Formats: sequence, structure tokens, C-alpha cells
Amino acid sequence: MVVLLAWLCPSLSQAQDRYVGELGLFGGGSYYNGDANSTKIFYENHLAFGGLLRYIINDRGVLKLDVIRGKVSGDTRNFDNVLPNGQQAAFEQTFWDIGLQVEHNFLKYGFESWDREVKRHTPYVLIGPGLTMYEHWRGNMMAFNVSFGVGYKFKMWKRWNLGFEWSMRKLFVDNFDVMDNDSKILNDPYRVGHNALKNNDYYTCAVAYVSVDLIRRKSRCNVLRK
Repeated sequence: MVVLLAWLCPSLSQAQDRYVGELGLFGGGSYYNGDANSTKIFYENHLAFGGLLRYIINDRGVLKLDVIRGKVSGDTRNFDNVLPNGQQAAFEQTFWDIGLQVEHNFLKYGFESWDREVKRHTPYVLIGPGLTMYEHWRGNMMAFNVSFGVGYKFKMWKRWNLGFEWSMRKLFVDNFDVMDNDSKILNDPYRVGHNALKNNDYYTCAVAYVSVDLIRRKSRCNVLRK
């Protein structure tokens, strides 16, 4: 019996493989919400792309680092709201984003396993801090942001994942859309002031990604533990 269990263990543990990390690439679109677009989503989309690195805490918890290169734009002439003195402004902005997020899987995520609760697909939510680097008419700027969003991922094969993610970045500045003297009106145009909770700019990234699991965790034979 012991010999039989010893023979079974390698195949059982292989079905229970867990990995420490995950490395991937993504691409999709990015768009802006602020004084030059206060209502519409998925408006004036531009290319966004980058990479991600995940640390897999457990079947439900993940810590993710991502880097995004994106572009956004806006034009007040496309909307009905009127700026003071009837002014109009347009801008086009490129940016880099470095973010650190915590993800929570709604289902226990993984490949086929002895654990029947483990699924090859799951929706998830994310939240975390980030840093945005962008151009400004007075030079390059950096601003902190908070990202939050949702996603869905699939285990295509033992180590390969396919996912889709929508995340919004809330900035703590109102000058993300200021590129020149003509667009400086977009920095607090109604002179109502702004703080961490109001009158700031946002940008959103909607992407698809492919990733591969890295560094296998050591597993124990559950047959012998029973």
C-alpha cells in the first residue's frame, strides 16, 4: 500500500500545482474623464499597452504590479456644458502609469485539482495606489492615483491565463488635461477648488492580457496526509 501511494503522489501533486508568480503582457484602450469629458465612457479611445507581474498569495488573493503606456484626449466642443466666458479647450496627453493593486478572486482560481472548489475561471476586483507620469505645459509631472476596477480571467492551460480588465485611475490633481496656455482653463475652470475627493481628473484602461505562471510552489501529497 505504501508503495502504491508513493507511486500515486507525483501524479496527484502534479494536478495540484500552484505557482508563486505570474508574468504577462496586455493591450487595449484608454480614455479620459474630466472637465473636457465629464460624462461619456469609452469616448476618444486610444491605444494602451504594458506588462504585469503578479504574486499569488493564495487561490483568491493576488498582489499585482503593472506598468501602462497610454494616451487620452478631450475636447469641450463635443459636449453641451459651457466653461466660463464661453471658452473652449482641447488636449491630447500621453502618460506612463505604475500601479500596485490587490486583487480578490470571487472563486478559487486554478487548474484541475483534487479541490472541487477550484475553478478555471473567475471574476475579480482590484484596488491599489499608483503613480502617473505625464506631460504638462510647464514640464514633466508626476501625480499619485488610486486605481479600482473589475476583471475576468480564464486558465487556458496549466500555466497560461487569459484575462480582461477594466480599471479607472483617480488622480489627485486637476491639471492632467493642461497641455498649453489654451487648455489651462481645464485646471479648476469654475474656481470651486478641489481636494482628494472632488474635481480631479480620471483616466480608464480597458485591456486584454495573456500571462504565464512562474515558479512552482512545493506541494504535499494529500493522500498521505489522510
